[in-house]
Amino acid sequence: MKNALVFGVCGEMGKHLCQALIEQNWEVMGVIKEGEIDAPLLGNLTLVELTHTDLDFLYDLVEDVDAIFIHQPETDTNQCNNLIFPLEQIIQLAEFFNLQLIITTNKYDIKQNQLPSFAFWHQKKPIKIALPHKLHNRLYHASQTGVRVLVIGCGHTLGFTHRKCYLGMLVKETEHQLLLQSPSEKAMKHHWTYLPDLAKNLVHIVTHQQHEFNTFDTLYYSGHTASINDIARCLALSSGKPVIVTRLHWTIMEFIALFSPLFRGFLKARTLWQQGGMCSHNTFPRINSSEITHTPLELALQKCWEQRH
Repeated sequence: MKNALVFGVCGEMGKHLCQALIEQNWEVMGVIKEGEIDAPLLGNLTLVELTHTDLDFLYDLVEDVDAIFIHQPETDTNQCNNLIFPLEQIIQLAEFFNLQLIITTNKYDIKQNQLPSFAFWHQKKPIKIALPHKLHNRLYHASQTGVRVLVIGCGHTLGFTHRKCYLGMLVKETEHQLLLQSPSEKAMKHHWTYLPDLAKNLVHIVTHQQHEFNTFDTLYYSGHTASINDIARCLALSSGKPVIVTRLHWTIMEFIALFSPLFRGFLKARTLWQQGGMCSHNTFPRINSSEITHTPLELALQKCWEQRH
């Protein structure tokens, strides 16, 4: 039986990772912040309450750990707060014990158009996204010291919790209808990720297809490919209300971003929303079709909508 250390177990992805790991017969140790009360209660899950001053204690805990799991969401505006320890300290921990480090993320470097006001310069083709250059180099260096690094990039998170995913910022509910703001052309396709599927498929390949990975792999999990119109259609089915799609006013977002780190993060991805993204990562490994978990978009959005509160 393998042992996993999971950071951020009170977050949505952390909870799904713990559940998926336990289903694959892993022993799981979950790190939570002092006083946190939203942790999952699962068999084979040991919760460890730590503060940022407990780094030495953390080193004592991981002697039997095989892999460290971390999720960095696109809305993460305070990394140290969400992980308790800075990512650099977690990488150093993996280096010290030669552990496997597995990171899921949809935080990217986006090559923004430097001259957006010139029509002839503005290109509508998808733009390239990639891991932040500094993080990529740091993880590559860690892999050269014996750490097995696996990074899984994914698309926008399906969900409606305002501070956990950007989709929640785009939906407004009234008594009789839903208003869905479109940050791009309504028919433009984007990649969306249903986190329970990502967790299950990731844990499956880490458990059963470990031999297929290099010492440093950066892969991309495409999930669902859907437009704002597709999201609106599924939302109407989930909520039982008509969904009105309206254009997002980026000038208003720019004003709000002056006061909100959450909106500043959203604003940085403006070009990605308007032109679509083209990921340079390799494709997520194919799993045997009888074992892959892929929830239909309609059902995934229905489950997310039911859990929005």
